[in-house]
Amino acid sequence: MKPRLILLPLACALFLSLAVPPAKANTRVLSAPGHPVFLVLKEESGVVTQAILRTPGALQPVTEIVGLSFAGENTSTLAVDRDAKPDLLWKLTFLDQKERSQGTILWISALTRQPRVWLAVSPVAETLWDAIRPKLTVPRGTLLYISPILPSFFNLPQYQGKDVLTYVYCLTIDQTGPGIGVVPEVYKQLLRIVQTVREHEFDTGRRKAYEALEADFKILSEGGKPSTEAILNFGFRKIAEISWLP
Repeated sequence: MKPRLILLPLACALFLSLAVPPAKANTRVLSAPGHPVFLVLKEESGVVTQAILRTPGALQPVTEIVGLSFAGENTSTLAVDRDAKPDLLWKLTFLDQKERSQGTILWISALTRQPRVWLAVSPVAETLWDAIRPKLTVPRGTLLYISPILPSFFNLPQYQGKDVLTYVYCLTIDQTGPGIGVVPEVYKQLLRIVQTVREHEFDTGRRKAYEALEADFKILSEGGKPSTEAILNFGFRKIAEISWLP
């Protein structure tokens, strides 16, 4: 009887080990053509467990996207530093695997003449823009960032959520690095959408916030600068800067 008692737990352990499949682990390497910059992701079951940015200047851990899942990327290039090589804006979106409506955007920006890379992160969440999905014409060297919340216009609450039209920023790059760009042709397109939504908004507070959003976009469509509230609302946090010899 004793041998049977010993074998029974071993058989149960073997059965359980076979019944539970191991987590699928793999390595994903993301790159931007023409730039010596690589984002190396270690993943288990689609979730990032480790992230490292490889450049000629350094290896940079990116802990801000650990625990999230890669969801997509966009790039835009434009020569801004007076050489023949295009400079880079790279937007990579990572979402919570269980709550796909929120996550983090990783921004990688690069100049080529005096090689330098900036890393930054921004929060992302579902807004009314996701339902509208406007087809916008965006010039080269510009990427859009949709903030998950509205600025605190007139000391109003910072509205957010899937039924809220939030602030849209144009991200550009110059010789000092990435930042908010004034791109009138984009805001002319966005302005028409904000006007339509504002006209059909019944909530008094939200309608007032949309009026301020419309006023901001009108100024930007004419080449002006964003309001102080919009600048304070810009959730763009630089986390690293790396340079190396050409």
